[in-house]
Amino acid sequence: MRIVVRIVLAVVLVVLVPVALHAQDEFAVMQEAQEELDQMFSGVGAFVGDVRFDERDVRSLIDLWEEWSEFGDEQEDDEDDAVIDFESILRDSAYRQWAASHSLDADDWMRKTMRISMALYREEMLAAAEAMPAQMAEQLEMIEKQREQLGEELYQQMKKGMEATAEYGKAITDSARHLPEPTAAEQTLIDMYRDELAMVIDSGDDEYDEYGDYEEYGDYEDEE
Repeated sequence: MRIVVRIVLAVVLVVLVPVALHAQDEFAVMQEAQEELDQMFSGVGAFVGDVRFDERDVRSLIDLWEEWSEFGDEQEDDEDDAVIDFESILRDSAYRQWAASHSLDADDWMRKTMRISMALYREEMLAAAEAMPAQMAEQLEMIEKQREQLGEELYQQMKKGMEATAEYGKAITDSARHLPEPTAAEQTLIDMYRDELAMVIDSGDDEYDEYGDYEEYGDYEDEE
């Protein structure tokens, strides 16, 4: 669903900041992105904070995710704001008809589905943030080796951007904590169904790779 995709895209900003090192205002861009993440994650946390899911809810998500995702894309083409208007989506007649066609409580199902999916994304973001220092060190070593080939100006630009990205990585950890932390019982279910959940939830996001796939800085030598 576009809600989930947009959150993933926001997280991918952490990955792509080094790619935009030639921008003069990368710190301002990151600050703006950080503020948007805080808004978005706080809104999601508030939306799902009062519900808890069980195994039946997890199975329902797995069974209906593809259909719901397609429905969501059709309904949210004009959604550009950082703050997700969940209440408007819940009031949408087409969504409510879709939920009724599956004998679902429209409000309860969406809240629980978002809680499950966002708990998974929270884990992924915190794990990525934890791995970032080592990845950044590897990338810094790589551009150090290419320093002469890159030229001093581009080298310094890239190094500055990587330092900014490292700071942003720390900040995103705090943002991710706005997302729901599963209870012990919920975590057991996530662990039990992790592979199936990852398969369905990530099925629409294949074009976006994880942080480790953005390690090739050699292309910069062709960009002036």
